[in-house]
Amino acid sequence: MSCCSFQLDRFLLRDPYATLKVLAPGAAIQSIFHCKFWSNQSTRTLAVFLLAGTVGRLALNVHLSWIETPIIDRLPCLTEDQKLVLNGYRRSLVNKMDLMSGLAILDVFYMYTQRVQVPPCVTTVMVAPIAISVLQGMCFLPPYHRQVTRVHEGKISSADLWLDGSFVKRHQLFVGLDLVKVSCLAVAGLRFGCQLSK
Repeated sequence: MSCCSFQLDRFLLRDPYATLKVLAPGAAIQSIFHCKFWSNQSTRTLAVFLLAGTVGRLALNVHLSWIETPIIDRLPCLTEDQKLVLNGYRRSLVNKMDLMSGLAILDVFYMYTQRVQVPPCVTTVMVAPIAISVLQGMCFLPPYHRQVTRVHEGKISSADLWLDGSFVKRHQLFVGLDLVKVSCLAVAGLRFGCQLSK
């Protein structure tokens, strides 16, 4: 195993502070964009970015979580343990990509609300996905990854893990929150799409 793949493995599966390590520099970069770029854009440009960003996040979550995962779970060339570890990597990576894009969208949405009156329901469907991603990254992924790491190290098998009630319950809650996040993104995308078509 190369040094680079070991570092990525440790970051994606073993580092409990990985979410914070993505959020902190992402917020710093976004604050620069906030001052230097977004504040000079028109309201329509902000609305177009909100539509594109929301639809992009929706596509990312639906494709990687709801379309690719079942395909990977049915690959005959992978063992059950390999599938679980691969899904652990992917879940962590999707969460970090979603956090970064969510930060940018949330900042632009804040600037948009300073110029346009936005109903509370739209604010809710814009804020909920990033809040869910942070909750998943801080509360659900660290214990999930600790257990997946044990499978990766050969200490237990994926079959043993699926017999653990707490693991199954966390998995179900994670997927349920993912469904709520995708629904909010779909509603927000429709709202901005309808607004721009007027």
